[in-house]
Amino acid sequence: MSQLNYEPYSSVSFHHKQPTSPYPYEDDRSKIRQSLMTPMDSRSRLFLRLSNWWHRQWARHPLLICLIGFISIIFCLSFVSTIQIYGAFVRIKLENTLFDRGWFPCGVLRKDPVLFVQDTHHIQVVWETNCGTDTKDMIISWYNKEDAHHLRQQQQQQHQVIAPLILDDYHTLYKATIGPLNTTSTFAYRIEYHTRDGSKQTRTLVSDQEFKWHVTGTKEPIRIAAMADNQFGLKSFVTLLRQISRHKAPHYLLHAGDAVQKYSSLRQWQTDFLAPLTYFGLGQRAPMIYAHGNHDHDPRFEYQYTRTSSNKDPWYAFSLANGAIRFCVLDSNLDWKQQDEWLQQELASEESQSAAFRLVVVHVPPFLEYWEPDAWFNLRQSEWGAFVKNRFVPLFEKYNVDLVISGHQHNYERGERNGISYAIIGGAGGDLDFERVVEWGMYEASILDFHYVLLEFEPPNQLHDTWSLSWNTYDLEGHNVDTMTLNSKPSPHNTTLEHPLTLQ
Repeated sequence: MSQLNYEPYSSVSFHHKQPTSPYPYEDDRSKIRQSLMTPMDSRSRLFLRLSNWWHRQWARHPLLICLIGFISIIFCLSFVSTIQIYGAFVRIKLENTLFDRGWFPCGVLRKDPVLFVQDTHHIQVVWETNCGTDTKDMIISWYNKEDAHHLRQQQQQQHQVIAPLILDDYHTLYKATIGPLNTTSTFAYRIEYHTRDGSKQTRTLVSDQEFKWHVTGTKEPIRIAAMADNQFGLKSFVTLLRQISRHKAPHYLLHAGDAVQKYSSLRQWQTDFLAPLTYFGLGQRAPMIYAHGNHDHDPRFEYQYTRTSSNKDPWYAFSLANGAIRFCVLDSNLDWKQQDEWLQQELASEESQSAAFRLVVVHVPPFLEYWEPDAWFNLRQSEWGAFVKNRFVPLFEKYNVDLVISGHQHNYERGERNGISYAIIGGAGGDLDFERVVEWGMYEASILDFHYVLLEFEPPNQLHDTWSLSWNTYDLEGHNVDTMTLNSKPSPHNTTLEHPLTLQ
């Protein structure tokens, strides 16, 4: 039987059927096909040639092509970190420029919230918008995430309306205190601003974050990432923070001063310190233990972008893990009798003497070895913070301080003197110090390179009945370049504590 002419498959039937409408199947079909395909051939000619060439090469040299592809992938992967570092650098600088020139609309978060340890039961939150929020109600709320039964009630009760501090047309600063925090837990905090349009109220979310706080006992190790003296070294600081972010997330940050080169520079606080912390998500989730240095000292004691307290004193102390770990943070800028008196009272206190570990953070190290010789000998910079060695060290030794952490000197040293461990960690980005001006003969590790330190406090367990501290130092490539382990000492209560040192 002869086959009938038929149209292409239709939705009506897949059977052969007579054409139901005029269709230029015979006469003009070749012309239409040519008119449709000619533009495509013109655009794809180069592609077809390349495709044909590739297939010919693949047929001739498959192993060579695989080898070249593998080498190319390895080459690209080797530059991933460099691309990420320079990408962060460019983004941070570009965003700051756009903010300063007013290219962002008002109401944009300029500095994400950064957390600072205020005392044993309180955290201070610092953040900043560009403009236009000073007439709105900026509200911060917080709650215990692990207390699900009271979750809603906590959110409703614990909140504050925060007053703005307008620094200029593009900097509106906010500071709030979260607390009291009376249990070891994960706490969430939320920042939003409210606007009213007649009877209607609108809430705009600014930030929603969380952090871990260890005020009572804990069974898990407590991790702290420590650094100092990043100053104007943004590339090195970004590299350092990137490496920290690749470790298991720290619960806290520790900064021993000189976060910026010039305290009054709003730009440096943005680009050289707070923006890098935000880029790697560290400042929002890890409360910072902060000691002011000589470059970030505020003679008015306003400290807009770092920790402040109601009594205005820049020195403070706090405890972690039900008092097992006691931190004492000092200000080496202030050669004041008030600080000496406070330090003696603090070290002799029950909180300090009952702690398993007593740590001091002070920017200028008591036993500095490296500096610029002309400045040290001729410009009398050797006198900076001399009281730390002359008056504080005898107190450290009398009251059994375990570890003193400092910056100021732009490299790394660690050693022991009279039963106290001393560490200088000033290698977060500032120009490195290579010339020795003093030899103390006490340092067993000395590294003239950029670095950061990870501290891990391990609570007592079935294997040991005391606290231990693991101290690990890393370079910018993530290599472990120094390590130390400290075990807590028995409580040093004795009769000598009843006779404090006489202050000169």
